[in-house]
Amino acid sequence: IWPQNHLKSYNHVIIYAIYIFYARFITGEMQRILQKTRSYCTVLKEVNKNQKIDKPKENKLNFTELKYPSKVPSKPIKQSFPTGEKPVIDNATIQLLERLALVNLESKEALSTLEKSIEFAEKISHIDTTNVLPLYTVLEDQNLYLREDSVTEGNCREDILRGAKVTEEDYFVSPPGNIPLQQKEKDFTDN
Repeated sequence: IWPQNHLKSYNHVIIYAIYIFYARFITGEMQRILQKTRSYCTVLKEVNKNQKIDKPKENKLNFTELKYPSKVPSKPIKQSFPTGEKPVIDNATIQLLERLALVNLESKEALSTLEKSIEFAEKISHIDTTNVLPLYTVLEDQNLYLREDSVTEGNCREDILRGAKVTEEDYFVSPPGNIPLQQKEKDFTDN
């Protein structure tokens, strides 16, 4: 509670009154909550005294009988995937991949990453996926309702297209990729 000598203006008096009101309100609410809790606990005690509840027997697991006591194996498990030779990629295939994916594969590191990706794809291609339906979306079991395709916030096509450098018939024209379509012959073996 504030001392009386701080109440020098009308605003201070109002703030002091609000403070006292909230302090009394909060303590009253706390007392009501504590009273309800006490009465609930006494009722619960009486119910427990009147009803003898048998404790369920705990079924403890015998870890010596389990084949796998943990879901995480203690030792790494080697999986036998069919391993073949390292994939050999010729220059024409590399240039085709560069052109289609718009990436540069000029360094040895990029080339080794590509080879490892091909090896991984070959390994997982042998996994049996019969009777496994593909997952299109996480929400494929729920009905997702779409709103009507109507303009709600004004027709602002001109404002949006004003930011584009090149447009063609009310469409954005995307810039070309970072790799030209005509490429020079590269030798990927001596990097």
